[in-house]
Amino acid sequence: MTSSSLRQFLLTPPQQLAQAQTWGLPLAHMAYRLDETGQLCQASLPADAKGGLMMVGADASPVGQSDPRRAVRQILSICQARNFGGVILDLEQPPTHFLAQLIQRLEEGLSLRKRTLFLPESYGNYAYRASLYLSSALSGGSLRRRLESAAETYGAKRLVLCLRRARDDFFLPSVKGRGRPISQETLDQLIQRMHPSVFFSQDLCAHYFTYMSRETGAHFVLFDNGESLLKKRALAQEIGLTRFFLLYPEVEPFLPQLTGEKSACSSL
Repeated sequence: MTSSSLRQFLLTPPQQLAQAQTWGLPLAHMAYRLDETGQLCQASLPADAKGGLMMVGADASPVGQSDPRRAVRQILSICQARNFGGVILDLEQPPTHFLAQLIQRLEEGLSLRKRTLFLPESYGNYAYRASLYLSSALSGGSLRRRLESAAETYGAKRLVLCLRRARDDFFLPSVKGRGRPISQETLDQLIQRMHPSVFFSQDLCAHYFTYMSRETGAHFVLFDNGESLLKKRALAQEIGLTRFFLLYPEVEPFLPQLTGEKSACSSL
């Protein structure tokens, strides 16, 4: 896999737009969401914020007699006006009739305009041409097998890996496999105080260590840094993935490694 085939997009909130632009990567603008009525709401964006991708979140599935055609018209109109190359639907809730109709109509409209729809992999059965994204952050299993299974089901060319920064503290034993997100400051303090032996999990493609607390017992801490994110990206490229989402500012400390460049603001 050559570096020339690599495509990375910075998923960027409007308030971090100026800083993110210094990295020279195409941006995905996290400035849009659907409210509970199916109305598209928009945060303030400068007039010259054009190109890249449009990211649309949903606080909750619209209820009542909401018509998805209205939201589709609004999204397509903004795509045209701002020359967005596609739309990311940021959906965490279970599929609903409204969302199924929205996806179908939006996929058709974007395809006619030679633009791309991006959906969570969990929505893969609701679209035939959309690209599907999945997270690099796992708390169990194998990232390689996870990606290979998705590639076998949908084809590697349809997949996009979202390079998420894992940084979680798990109680042991971890029955549900869910950790407690911790800040970088907390992680640094734990390492400084406990002086743990840090290991690298080949399956999870992330760093980890364990420690004991008098109050809460045994803990397992899983975290990413620039090295592990590079390994996750390289693994995905081996399987045939060429597109990646980077959440800004979550991965901002590692962008020099992920881009091979220094930000213009790093010298300020």
